[in-house]
Parts: sequence; structure tokens; C-alpha cells
Amino acid sequence: MPHKSSRISWSMARMLIVAACVLALASPSWGAGKPAPNFSLKDVLQGKEYSLSQFKGKVVVINFFTFFCGPCRDEMPDLNKINNELKGKGLQTFGIALSSNPTQIRFLVKQLGLEYPVLIGNDKVSDAYGSIAVVPTTVIIDKEGNVAQRIEGTRKKEVFMKLIQPLL
Repeated sequence: MPHKSSRISWSMARMLIVAACVLALASPSWGAGKPAPNFSLKDVLQGKEYSLSQFKGKVVVINFFTFFCGPCRDEMPDLNKINNELKGKGLQTFGIALSSNPTQIRFLVKQLGLEYPVLIGNDKVSDAYGSIAVVPTTVIIDKEGNVAQRIEGTRKKEVFMKLIQPLL
């Protein structure tokens, strides 16, 4: 039979772990309030080059993903809907493919019917945005070009809308 003090210690340890996780989720996201790093990357379908600096004055959503990421594929149709609903109100959405073959990405863009530019990323842009280690990672940039949010993992359309609409 476990000793009472070891049960208390284990309970305390679990409470500390939960508290640390809650604090981590509640703390400001990477780069919040700081200027978003500029990039120049090519669109996977047409080879057109896009730079973040072209879109100052718009709210920009950047979704980092990889070809083999199932949750990324699940999230992309919602991002496409958001883009279509809000692009006339000052939103620009980009997908940035990391560690992916351009041929596979072209197939994915066509398969999902994505209407926002999907760019071929690299280590430089990943590092500039805090070394993207989890996909999907979505960065929301305000009209002044500052990082408003960095979100790791998938979110539903409603969550994104609540984060984006106040910035428009």
C-alpha cells in the first residue's frame, strides 16, 4: 500500500505539470507585437514571387505545413473558406510548404481547391518565424505588419475567425 505522503507528492507533481501547461498556453505567442519577418517566396502553381512587405495594410494569415501532414490537410479547407469570405475586407492568406516536393504540393493545392497562394518555403523562412517544428503552425499578422498570433496545431474556422476579424 502506497504511503500517504507519496500519494500527496504525486498529486502535487501532477498539479504542477497541469499548471505549467496552462501557463504555457496562456503566455503570449512567439513574436507577438513584433514586426513579422519579411520573406520572398515563389508560388507553387505559377512561380510568381510574393513578399510579405507587399501586403502591409492587410491582415495576413500564414499557414506553415508539409505535404504529409494529415491535420494540415484537414485545416486547409477552413482557411480557404476564411480567405474567400474575408479577402474583400483586407485579408491575405498564404500557405507555406516546408520540407515538401513542389510536385506533391501542386497536386495537393489542386486536390483541395485552394484559392490562396501556396508558396515553397525553406529553412530561412522557417527559422525567421521561430524555427517551425510543429505543423500546422499558423501566424496571424496585423495591418501594421506585426505578429498578432502564432498558433501551433489545428484550429477550426470559428477559432480563426475570432482571432482574425478584430484585426480587419
